[in-house]
Amino acid sequence: MAEVASLVSAVASLLWPALALTALLLFRGPLARIVRAAAHREVEIEIGGQRLTMRELNHQQNELIQDLQRQVATLRKTVDGTKEPKGLPAATPPEPKQPPLEPLPLEPLTRVEPAEAVAPRPEGEPFAVLWVDDKPETKALLVEQLRANGVRVDLVDNTSDAMNLLSRRRFRLIVTDMGREENGAFHPDAGLELLREARDTGVDTPVVVYCMPHNGTQYGARAHGLGAVGVTSSAVELFDYFQRFGLL
Repeated sequence: MAEVASLVSAVASLLWPALALTALLLFRGPLARIVRAAAHREVEIEIGGQRLTMRELNHQQNELIQDLQRQVATLRKTVDGTKEPKGLPAATPPEPKQPPLEPLPLEPLTRVEPAEAVAPRPEGEPFAVLWVDDKPETKALLVEQLRANGVRVDLVDNTSDAMNLLSRRRFRLIVTDMGREENGAFHPDAGLELLREARDTGVDTPVVVYCMPHNGTQYGARAHGLGAVGVTSSAVELFDYFQRFGLL
C-alpha cells in the first residue's frame, strides 16, 4: 500500500507540469502573438473612431499631461507675480493736500467683453464640430471627449472635403491644423487656405487653428487676419474653446 501511495503521489506531482506543457504546445501560436504584441505595444484599441496602439495612446496621454503641467506652471508664475514681496512695510497713503471733492453721481455700469472673448452662438446652432486634420489618430483622445459629450465630430483630412461638408452641413465650430498633406504634397499653410475659402464663400462658422507651436508663431497673425477666433498648440486652451461654445 505504501508503494501505491508513493506512486499516486509521484503521478500527481507530475500532472500539473504535464498539463501546463500541453497547454503551451497547443496555444503556443496565439500566446506568442500576444507576447510579441505586448512587448511592442501593438495591442490596438478604438478611441474617437481611430485605431490606436498602446504606444500611441500613451504618447497622447503624456502630451496632455505635459500640456496641463505647463499651463499650471504658467498660472503659478502669474499668481506669484501678483503677490507682494514679504518683509516690506505696507505703503502709507499720502495725506491729501486739498479738501476732498464732492462725489459725482454714478452712472449705470456697462459690461465690456474682453477683446479676445468669443461671442456665444445662438441656441439653434448644431451640436457638431468639423475637424480638419491629415493625422486624426493623433487627436483621438480629444475627439473622444467631444463624442462622449454627445457632440457629432466629422473628420476630414483636406480642405476640399471640408468645404464640401460645409456646403451641406452646419457646424458650431471648425478645428483645423495648419500644415498637412493635400493632393500628394505637403502644404505648410493649408489651414490658411481653409480660412480663406471659408471667408470667400460666406461661411461664418468660428474656426480654431490647433497646430504645432512653430506653426502658430509663423502663421498665427495671418490666421487671425483671415478670421480665426483662436490659434493654439495647447489642448487645455482648445478645451477652453470647446467650453466657450457650449460643447463641453
